[in-house]
Amino acid sequence: MLSNHLGQEVFLKGVGDYLRAHAYGNARTIDLWAALSAASGQDVLSFMDPWIRKIGFPVVTVAEEPGQISIRQERFLSTGDVKTEENDTTWWIPVGLKTGNPSKVVHSALTTKEDTVRGIDNEFYKVNADQSGFYRTNYPPPRLIKLGEKQDLLSIEDKIGLLGDATALAVSGHGTTPALLALLEGFQKERNFLVWQAIQGSLSKVRSVFASNKEVAAALKKFTLKLVSPAVELIGWDFPKDEEWLTGQSRKLLLAAAAGAGHESIIAEGKKKFSAWKAGDEKAIHQNLRGVVFNLAIAHGGQEEFEAVKAEFLRTTSVDGKEIAIQALGRSKNYDNALSLLEFVTSDSVPPQDAHSGIIAVAANTETRKAAWEFTKTNWPRVYKRLGGTSVVIDRWIKNGLVNYSDTAIRDDIAEFFKDKDTGSFSRSLVIISDTITGNANYKQRDEAQLLEWLKSHGYA
Repeated sequence: MLSNHLGQEVFLKGVGDYLRAHAYGNARTIDLWAALSAASGQDVLSFMDPWIRKIGFPVVTVAEEPGQISIRQERFLSTGDVKTEENDTTWWIPVGLKTGNPSKVVHSALTTKEDTVRGIDNEFYKVNADQSGFYRTNYPPPRLIKLGEKQDLLSIEDKIGLLGDATALAVSGHGTTPALLALLEGFQKERNFLVWQAIQGSLSKVRSVFASNKEVAAALKKFTLKLVSPAVELIGWDFPKDEEWLTGQSRKLLLAAAAGAGHESIIAEGKKKFSAWKAGDEKAIHQNLRGVVFNLAIAHGGQEEFEAVKAEFLRTTSVDGKEIAIQALGRSKNYDNALSLLEFVTSDSVPPQDAHSGIIAVAANTETRKAAWEFTKTNWPRVYKRLGGTSVVIDRWIKNGLVNYSDTAIRDDIAEFFKDKDTGSFSRSLVIISDTITGNANYKQRDEAQLLEWLKSHGYA
């Protein structure tokens, strides 16, 4: 962030001067700021002191006016419940305004709680150009739609930043889920793997939080299918010779997303490949797509597919192969299979350090998610005996397995259950779980009705 504001050449000169001045000796933070100030002619200490010494980071809220925007900073919390006494920091925030067509970047800084930026091109502007600043940006919903329509003026960093901000701000209550989905609609023609990762992350969060509302969940599947279909149908199943590695990663991501959204031809082809593999054709599934095919075969299959992948886990000596099998087993929509998987990964058949892969898969499955907590609570002596010998292992089980709920009753049940247990190895994770479930529950309650209305009005429900 600082390098981008000062200019990389100036920044590196300042760092070089700092290193030479303090070679083989001690230094303080202020010495680095002094060297950068000398190199740039700017008061870097005043820029950076709040970032280093104050807790948290900001969200910048944008309000549009003719030819200008008003911007306001406040502390960002994912739960959206910042208290007055927690909001007294004024950060130095590099605005980095990207505007116009062709676009240019105008550098300025927000050094007060509120300010006005003039000379805005209403057709296109983006705060925090190339996402170099460490803050969230909260735009009016109509602006998010416009930004989604200006793909050619956005860098990869811009796109990823927009998606990350819009998702986090919907969860916190600064923004809304309809605004996020309206932004996502503009990404149907996207080809970059890293951007698709961000898209998938946003969709996964929304679908996870609202999974218990069957009408919303079905509509979100339709939304995902419409969004991902053009890209997955273009990229297909085949791996051409000398293809770039990231293109192959895109294929894996897109096929998985399409199958998860109910793409009939993708599911049919995946089942065909799985059947051929199960019949003994080891080459029926490309090695980079084994996880995708196993996942969809179990998600859309029955007990026969489940047992075949479980047998593959026991047969293979490949570490990656075992992890792929465990993660796929968690895709079963059968609740008893989810409990069976959790029993299996806490048995002698699975090394303790690999057990968390099973509960991660079950916790991510909206059909069987409650099994993660039910099994942990009912079988705590077994879980703790098997995994509690190493603090990292038991912490992974708790941290990754219990965080996806959106129900305060489950949050309270978790707190009640562990109040008289030895939680020293994962006490911090329990706090994070409680805060996350609270945030998810608040998000669900706040956005559920308007999300359903948006999905209906746009033909998804």
